[in-house]
Amino acid sequence: MQTTSRNILLDILKIVAAILIISVHCGFLFDYNKIAYHVTCNGLFRIPIPFFFTINGFFLYTVFQNDRIKNWIKRVGILYLIWMLIFIYFWSIPVYENPIKIIPIVLFGFNHLWYLAALFLGGLLVYTFRKFSNTTLLILAVGLYLIGYTIQTLRNISFFEGTSVIDKLLNFPPTHRNFLFFAFPFLSIGYVIRRSNFHLKTQKKQAIIFLVVSFLLLVAESLTNYHINSKASFNMSLSFLLLGPILLITAFSYTINSSINSKVLSSFSIALYLIHPLIIILITSFFKLESTPLTFATIILSGIASYFLIQLNKKLKYII
Repeated sequence: MQTTSRNILLDILKIVAAILIISVHCGFLFDYNKIAYHVTCNGLFRIPIPFFFTINGFFLYTVFQNDRIKNWIKRVGILYLIWMLIFIYFWSIPVYENPIKIIPIVLFGFNHLWYLAALFLGGLLVYTFRKFSNTTLLILAVGLYLIGYTIQTLRNISFFEGTSVIDKLLNFPPTHRNFLFFAFPFLSIGYVIRRSNFHLKTQKKQAIIFLVVSFLLLVAESLTNYHINSKASFNMSLSFLLLGPILLITAFSYTINSSINSKVLSSFSIALYLIHPLIIILITSFFKLESTPLTFATIILSGIASYFLIQLNKKLKYII
């Protein structure tokens, strides 16, 4: 019997989320229809990151309650260092050409590893503010996220175009996609959901209604963003503030009981996220594929590679 701390539906959603992230990085549908590509890869398929941060925040409550913050710091920190070493060939080249670049790379992470860097610092920030009231934490979370969203908007509408320094700063993704404006808000929301047991108070019907509404809002927002700037990248959407948390709540509202080891499913989603950029690099080094075929090839090969990572992790800890 699954418990609320290990809901198999939640882990299934995490695998789906990892696949959506792969789709974004491969540019799914870009070779077929630009609007469909934008609505998916610049909208719907970007919900996994807020969703993952919300999940992490949810389980941080137990970490804090059991006074396991040092173990958490060790796990996330080592995981980050290991994968930075795995990808060292790809980020060391620009550092070799310009040593000063090592500072933002180490601080914000290489490529997709920004998530681990943001999780590490964002988690420490939640721990610092853990005694704040739920209302205060939520206000702080929403306020910081809106600041990050505003920075992204100013970039996408080229508000400071012509002002070289500010324009370059705004076009640097970590300026808004970081531990303070992205990770901390959703970590805090997840933490509050668990601390208030809000996930246990929400009825199934309510969860579905909010899920459908937030889904439609994100589609509408994505179409609006397309008309504002079809070439821009949208890491942050206002709809994420609703859709990210409601996905988590829905996962606890609907339970799937199974004999499948949910921990294996969770590990599989993590492995998919960590290994897929390397798979993309390998595929594109030998084959020239359009975006959509590349997406399917990457998902399949990343799935195979993830299986071996899980087996390797049984002998070498902290790989996933």
